[in-house]
Amino acid sequence: MVEVTDSLGLVLEGEVLTVYIPGLTAALPFLVKARANKGVETIPYGALPLVSGETLPTYDGGSATVPAAGVIPARAYTDSAKTFPLTGAYDATDMWYYPADYNERLFHVIQEVTPAFLKCDIQIPKGVKPYRFQRDKVILGIGTEPFGFSRGRTEVVHLPEIRYGYRWGNETNVPLYTSVKFTYAEYIVETVKDAETIFNILTRRLPSYWITLPVFTREETVVNALIKAYGITGFPIYPPYKKTQAIAEYNNLIRQVKV
Repeated sequence: MVEVTDSLGLVLEGEVLTVYIPGLTAALPFLVKARANKGVETIPYGALPLVSGETLPTYDGGSATVPAAGVIPARAYTDSAKTFPLTGAYDATDMWYYPADYNERLFHVIQEVTPAFLKCDIQIPKGVKPYRFQRDKVILGIGTEPFGFSRGRTEVVHLPEIRYGYRWGNETNVPLYTSVKFTYAEYIVETVKDAETIFNILTRRLPSYWITLPVFTREETVVNALIKAYGITGFPIYPPYKKTQAIAEYNNLIRQVKV
């Protein structure tokens, strides 16, 4: 089997990263031409962006106050999603946000939280809870829902023009000091522009590293950002027996691609 990632879980130069968006039933295959941060892929960010004195809801139906910066209170969770500040970034309040004219860049971000048993989820866009059960019967996440979250680790690709929101939950009976480490790649990319190759990637006949974004409904914020940055919202997924139809549509979309 062809290896397309390195020991860090990041895509190797010359390989393809496929970003799949279920809510659009479409994917964007990107050729990774280079990694701008080769050799320095980790960020020991520090404490989670919890502000001393802010109020968080609790799993018991009450509220709790953050006792010190980066400390998540007992039985508390961040119902309102957070971003990660970084002085000097394009947006100093959100280190992973970047504009559409940076569309030759793509950020592959692995978040590892300590303690590793904390609940985690990511909202794309910020403010939209991604996970649902039985269509929209149950909205899931790190809140009081019994499932629909990960623990201690998340992996996403940050796309331009979209603000992502990060959330965490502490189910224990003690307040916890937190920290987060990012493993990331700032890829220099271009969209794969050969229809036959795209078809073979999306039918998994060619090797590619797939990341599924937690976007399970059509979000206009996401649609508008994709069109602004890439000219298209992605290449629709087709079964192998609809190759002729797929190739025709892919060729039409390729003519609209910006990068």
